[in-house]
Amino acid sequence: MSYETARDAFIILNIINFAALIIINCIVLYIAKTKIELIMNSLQNSSIAGGLMMLWHGGVRGRIYMMGEIFSFLKRPEIYLYQGKLSAKDIKNFPPDFKRTLLTLYKYQRITGLTFLFFGLLAALEVI
Repeated sequence: MSYETARDAFIILNIINFAALIIINCIVLYIAKTKIELIMNSLQNSSIAGGLMMLWHGGVRGRIYMMGEIFSFLKRPEIYLYQGKLSAKDIKNFPPDFKRTLLTLYKYQRITGLTFLFFGLLAALEVI
């Protein structure tokens, strides 16, 4: 494999990865827009719900940050339980299928984001 072929394959993989990252983030924003009532109804006993609603009104950046907070307390609820921001009853009552979907999206978002970062580092160091 020549250098030009490897560089072209690297560019194609990077474009595909960037497209996947954008698609995953669009899916996350779509879920944030359509399932906000389900999320808020699941967090009725928690003090974090008020903060999430403030983020909801913060535009696209606020919604992305809101979904990050949701991913965070679904992945590690013990931190939020210790701080008193989250109720154990709310975590128990959170819909399991929806929770699994959100955590899967979070996993793919991290994988594509870290891969994009890795490709950027390779390009910055002029490895390829």
